Amino acid sequence: MKKSIGSQEFKKNDERIVLQTKRHPVTYFNRNDSLDKGRFFKFIHTRSANFYEAIKSGLEVTERTYPTIHTTTPKKSTKNLISLEERYNIQPLTKPIYLTEGRHLSLETLHSEAFKGRIFNAFHINDNRGRIANVALPKYGTDGNIKNYTLYNRPYRDRKDGKTKKFRLFLNERYKYLFVSNPEVKADKVVCVESGFDALAYHELHGFPKAFYISMSGHIDDRKLEQFFQWNTLVGGATNLPIHLAFDHDIEGMRYDLMVVRSWINRRSDRVFMELDWKRPNMQIKLNYHSGSLAEMERDADFINKQIASGPEGIALVFEKAICFKDKVVWELDLDRIQQFSQATRSYWKKVIGILSECFTRGTIKIDKSPNQKDWNDELISVKKKFHCQLAHL
Repeated sequence: MKKSIGSQEFKKNDERIVLQTKRHPVTYFNRNDSLDKGRFFKFIHTRSANFYEAIKSGLEVTERTYPTIHTTTPKKSTKNLISLEERYNIQPLTKPIYLTEGRHLSLETLHSEAFKGRIFNAFHINDNRGRIANVALPKYGTDGNIKNYTLYNRPYRDRKDGKTKKFRLFLNERYKYLFVSNPEVKADKVVCVESGFDALAYHELHGFPKAFYISMSGHIDDRKLEQFFQWNTLVGGATNLPIHLAFDHDIEGMRYDLMVVRSWINRRSDRVFMELDWKRPNMQIKLNYHSGSLAEMERDADFINKQIASGPEGIALVFEKAICFKDKVVWELDLDRIQQFSQATRSYWKKVIGILSECFTRGTIKIDKSPNQKDWNDELISVKKKFHCQLAHL
């Protein structure tokens, strides 16, 4: 993007990295993450499978030379490689008790077109009778192959400290891959949730809609977002299926909503680059305009402020106004303050995402929070307890 004496700035998708080439060794920092900084070769090494290739790439970028040394990369032995399926005894789902009793999901949901054959059991290697049936949610690559699993079961009591703890086990370090529903289903929307159980519950509560589900499995980062948009393109193609953000109704879920919106804008908008400055519980949205047109910035700031003023009732007392500066528009959101309005929180937050979606994503992103509970699985459990039934859908 830019080059000056002693520094170079690079952009890839929504990452912006500045190299300080005058330093020895060269250092870098990430404009979007104040904690992401350090030596440049460390940055390259985390993105390269081979140390020597990382060094070579880094020297080429910084326009420095080095003596060529012919090295051979030792090949890993494939003799004793054991698949995850063999190591953790992963089999087709035959014992769904954790899902039906612990998560209150129906068998109709598990056997539905969206999820049939995409959930597994994992039995302990020494459990000959299959008494402990863990649930294994696979994480898929866009090539359709399983890259990882996460195992779940009921909470257990730790023998060391006597405390009750959740049972959740990641089988390898490939965290960027996502749990997704059947991509062959002809979907009319993409539903993004935090956990696979929320996807199953959403599907049951909404009467088995024609939707494609993507679970972020909790923490979100740029690698997972890249996978998310690759799946979105694979399933939706050029039709631009609407994205329904169905994350948890809490501060983290709201932050995830904004991260997806930011990534969509920075990938597809030809007029705005969006930055998020997160200092819990405050989120500062910075809108940087490619045109540098002050008139365009003023127009969007006015649109945001008019939308706030138009309701719903009381919203103007909760939100700060968007401010137009010479080079950007800034809008600050106090997520904790929004959460304090328990009755109106959902409508307030729906308005926030609606404003950003209408202005910058052509209305393709929508909010779909659970009506009463924190997440969609809790919503399903609450509904079934209230009506004393095992609903296939509502």
